[in-house]
Amino acid sequence: MNEIKLPVNYNALTWQERGAVRKQYIEKQKGLCCYCKKPLSGEPKELIKEIWIDEDLFPENFFKYPVHLHHNHETGKTIGAVHARCNAYLWQYKGE
Repeated sequence: MNEIKLPVNYNALTWQERGAVRKQYIEKQKGLCCYCKKPLSGEPKELIKEIWIDEDLFPENFFKYPVHLHHNHETGKTIGAVHARCNAYLWQYKGE
């Protein structure tokens, strides 16, 4: 897939396109989480690791994939690549 002009509408993407867009964000962010700024290849910052996450709020297999494509749930626009746990934190505590 060729480079896509970001952001894009997450809801209009196929699973394959979401993967390609996620990879593009990872490159654009130089491998860092767009929320906590820690390397996506490792753990999120301590605050995110320590805060309680209600895993029952999230779809099955939500935490199976370590890097997620964060998006605005109202507009559908992509925001960037985040750790799965950062995505859960943003959803549970920030309404994102």
